[in-house]
Amino acid sequence: MSSHAAVGFTGDRKGPDLLLWLSVAALVVLGCVMVFSASAFRASDRAGDFTFFLQRHTIRVAIAMCGFGIAFFFDYHLLTKLGRVLICVSIVLLVAVLLTSWNDPVRGSVRWIRLGPLSIQPSEIAKLAIVIYLADFLSRKRRHQESFKKGLMPALLVLGTVVALVALERNLSCVVHIALISSPLLFIGGARIRHLIGLGVVFAAVVAGSLLASPYQRERIKTYTSGSFDALGKDYQVQQSLIAMGSGGWTGVGLGQSKQKYYFLPDSHTDFVFSVVGEEGGFIFGSLFVMGLFLVFAWRGTRIAMCAPDEEGRLLAMGITLLVFLYAMLNIAVVTRSIPTTGVPLPFISYGGSSLLVALFGSGVLLNISRQSTGRRFANADQVKRRLAKRGR
Repeated sequence: MSSHAAVGFTGDRKGPDLLLWLSVAALVVLGCVMVFSASAFRASDRAGDFTFFLQRHTIRVAIAMCGFGIAFFFDYHLLTKLGRVLICVSIVLLVAVLLTSWNDPVRGSVRWIRLGPLSIQPSEIAKLAIVIYLADFLSRKRRHQESFKKGLMPALLVLGTVVALVALERNLSCVVHIALISSPLLFIGGARIRHLIGLGVVFAAVVAGSLLASPYQRERIKTYTSGSFDALGKDYQVQQSLIAMGSGGWTGVGLGQSKQKYYFLPDSHTDFVFSVVGEEGGFIFGSLFVMGLFLVFAWRGTRIAMCAPDEEGRLLAMGITLLVFLYAMLNIAVVTRSIPTTGVPLPFISYGGSSLLVALFGSGVLLNISRQSTGRRFANADQVKRRLAKRGR
């Protein structure tokens, strides 16, 4: 019965998960505060208005909250039914990036599409689309997962297409993130270990090909693995990040009192906002507090997956939880130089629209699933037999 946990619970439906809701709200509010704190000097110097970035961030929060509301109030089953459509749209957008791209002038990557004053990053949307697609696909193909041809191959073709397009954008961190999300989902969905090993080989080949085609990425990996530290060159940004977090100590220098945000830390309000959190709030009130909120998110998201009313909900909840939590851990690992430097925003907190939209929309879906979840009261033997017989048809 343990292998069918998703059908082993009965009981009255509950309301939305309060702890998840509170953790998301706290992260969004903290994001607005830290974007303002980290960007005020830069905004005043460049735009003549110290609230310039805060205003734009607030607009993005408002748009993302609309997505959150849609995901929260509409049945998630309607979303999974659109899984194949969403993955096709994502592939089209990824192709459009390569054809009409907005290049990063510093890092040379190809990741954005401009829409007037706004820009979108299709790779962020593609990750959520993969989660939705896999939740739909694996729940429909559950009986065929032991067969590579009928069960896993269609999903691998889709994953391979998305990963190849993302790799062409020179977005190696996104490739790694997709691998970290999709592999556990396929395992939970019933894929065999040997098939997952084969998937790992494919992902490794894509990463190797990306490194061969990108000297910039190779240099970053080489510098990190060799143990050398180019504080005035390639490692300047992470060096400033470590200085910021070290300056914060245990209790921080105080809100708004960061020194590194005065152009010492280039991406102080985007990818490296966690450094400013650590400097101004210290380890206890800054770094540890933020990591605690993400741990609460992971805990409640996992619990929602365990109590989901069906296979679709279980896979969707687990995928979204992995998407947000692993992305946060990747950002923190980069900021603390635990892994090579790469462009990874901190969900809910970093300045940027695409990541925020995906994180809040995904959170809305999680809360939608929690509204339809049942309590942790085990079904009796007859109920389990009937449900398993129904699934076996």
